[in-house]
Amino acid sequence: MRIGIVVDNEFNNDIRVRNEALALQKDGHKVFVLCFEAGSAYSNHYKGITIHRWALKPKYKNILFALFHSFNLYSKLWATKMEQFVKSNNINILHVHDLYMAKAGYIVKKKTKIPLVLDLHENYTYAVEGYKWMHKKPSTYIIQPERWKKVEGRYLSYPDTIIAISSTFKNYLLKKYAFLSANNIIVYPNAPDVKQLESYPIDKNIIPKGNDYALFYFGGISKRRGVFMVIESLKTLVIKIPNIKLLLIGPVDKAEKKEFELAISQKEIKDNIIYYPWKDISLLPSYITYSNICISPIEKNPQHESGIANKVFQYMLFERPVLVSNCGPQAEVINDSKAGLIHQWDSIDDFIDKVKYLFNNNTEATQMGMNGRKAVLTKYNQNELIKPMLEFYNQ
Repeated sequence: MRIGIVVDNEFNNDIRVRNEALALQKDGHKVFVLCFEAGSAYSNHYKGITIHRWALKPKYKNILFALFHSFNLYSKLWATKMEQFVKSNNINILHVHDLYMAKAGYIVKKKTKIPLVLDLHENYTYAVEGYKWMHKKPSTYIIQPERWKKVEGRYLSYPDTIIAISSTFKNYLLKKYAFLSANNIIVYPNAPDVKQLESYPIDKNIIPKGNDYALFYFGGISKRRGVFMVIESLKTLVIKIPNIKLLLIGPVDKAEKKEFELAISQKEIKDNIIYYPWKDISLLPSYITYSNICISPIEKNPQHESGIANKVFQYMLFERPVLVSNCGPQAEVINDSKAGLIHQWDSIDDFIDKVKYLFNNNTEATQMGMNGRKAVLTKYNQNELIKPMLEFYNQ
């Protein structure tokens, strides 16, 4: 099978796309990728995968995308590139990523008569609610983010097969749109590449541990991800656990940057917070090893209910108890694997109580960490979770 994967991003920057491409290539398929390049257009190979990059400066991409609902040149440009890509590489099936790429894929599908697969990384119609730059006046009148809820059904009718990020999201789509069939929706969650993660050396002195009791959050930082709630909880936790530390690694939402800086600078907690805007993924195992509890306190909303962040599985792999909010998919994983505790997403008191419980029950917390690692090695990993997608392509 000659599979054409299309993503409107740099191939190397998208772990999900890269994992899929490598798995399909390893399974015996010929894989081609079409993606963006901010510099000059060029083609190269990556572990047997042929990658075609077409050049478009980020500022022009952003302008075109902003005009998506009023003057959809974005889809037309992509369709032209996709058609050339399909014909020059004799593609048998087109696999496009993200809801907003469905229209371009459908145009090519009609012209070339090849099947179209749509890979949904998230519940995009609700994800845009968190993109605050889309909602600023007067930009919001041009971008029209609310229109995604109106066009979602039409865009989901374009592909022959849909790949959803969780069974929860699959069931949500089936309930919402009667024309969708369970047989045409494949579930492929974000999944860690265990072999790659375990190849990174662990530096046990990456942060001098001393007697720190550390909570660790890795990823984008914003209110909707629950990080501000965790920072606020420290005011009480430092009284109960004076040696507590909160380690945060990740970029802050631009619209909330000033508020974040003020939050972590509060006199009573500033010495208990360690913050890095970015660290290479190769250092992640070292930071997890430093920590006592790893957290994913995301708000409960339709976007977060659609899938599980990779970090949850990464935490589990390195044997740390995981404290997550009660968003369905991540709560289900933690409950099933007995890898940690679940807190009410909007309750500081409940979050504090769960941290105190893990602090006071170290033996149980250690067992949770062991349970989590076992679950990742046997079930929640790239090799296992991608099997339904590989079976689909092998048919």
